[in-house]
Amino acid sequence: MAAQQWYFTIDEYRDAERDALRGVSRVLVVNNALVQPNDFGHSSVLDGNNKSNISVDLDRALLYSLFSLTRAMEESGALDAVELLDISQNHSTNYYSREAMSPVAVNNLLKTYDVDALLVLNQLVLYDVLEAFEGYDGAQYAYMQAFAQSHWNVYYADARRRGQVITHADTLVWEANKGYTRSQVLEQLPDRQEALLYLASTLGANMGKSLVPNWVSVNRYLYNHDDPHVQAGLEAFRYQRWEKAIGHWQQALGSGVQEFRGSGVESNVESRKLKVKEDKKAAAVAAANIAIAYELLGDYALACDYASEASRLFGALKTAWARQQQVNIRYYLEQLRAKKARESAR
Repeated sequence: MAAQQWYFTIDEYRDAERDALRGVSRVLVVNNALVQPNDFGHSSVLDGNNKSNISVDLDRALLYSLFSLTRAMEESGALDAVELLDISQNHSTNYYSREAMSPVAVNNLLKTYDVDALLVLNQLVLYDVLEAFEGYDGAQYAYMQAFAQSHWNVYYADARRRGQVITHADTLVWEANKGYTRSQVLEQLPDRQEALLYLASTLGANMGKSLVPNWVSVNRYLYNHDDPHVQAGLEAFRYQRWEKAIGHWQQALGSGVQEFRGSGVESNVESRKLKVKEDKKAAAVAAANIAIAYELLGDYALACDYASEASRLFGALKTAWARQQQVNIRYYLEQLRAKKARESAR
């Protein structure tokens, strides 16, 4: 039989993508941005005709973004304190020109709030395009795409640490199912204001998560096969008996890589060839499963070894299905190597 896959999820603790808050325990998030003008950044394209004189009230966008960022950082538990100064410190009237906070203002806030760092939003820009058109089949189609760009400064209480500039962007797309009339498809798209406020919130949350370690859910794939040792290993795995599962899969791996020495008659050559092929497949899936079990046990070195062996065995099968599994295993192996490197660096 062809080996099948079933997947489960594991929670994995990942280090921050950005190092801006490394070594920081108390942070003040500061609004230093101006509200985007209502008539900036919005357009509709209807049957190829561009309409840009569109007004959307985005007074709440800055607050949505900053609040989501602050909440994401708080929920990580990686910082002792995260405070938000939501009233804009920018007293300019020119939205199109970013203005960084003065050194005096920065130092005052660091001292007043007794924090290690300021995370300052200088500008948030939101764009959206709504397009509707008639397809070749005569049906109506529509979609909305929204873009967000943000500019930040990080300032530190430790004068020896140089400040950082961070930019972060996000985009979201909504597609309507085709309809018979223009109004049918447009009704399926969100209100522009709601869509852009949701995007501002999404940008803030993603920016916050990039700055702190987080628990994330990742998929892992186990292989099923009719080999009895593979089956027994899966049964033990379901009850979180990792070592017993490894023992069963090691038996499947051992029997699969040995040369087949059947006792059948010479006329049964074809069935013996099939047996060799199936044993090798069982060995490949067993090695892949063992790698996952060792990952769950925290032994990333052994997990890498077995993932490498699984990649080699899948490559030896020389089928389209096996080649695809080899690609999957190689990607998984890179993840394991990254985990191993992080573990060694601690």
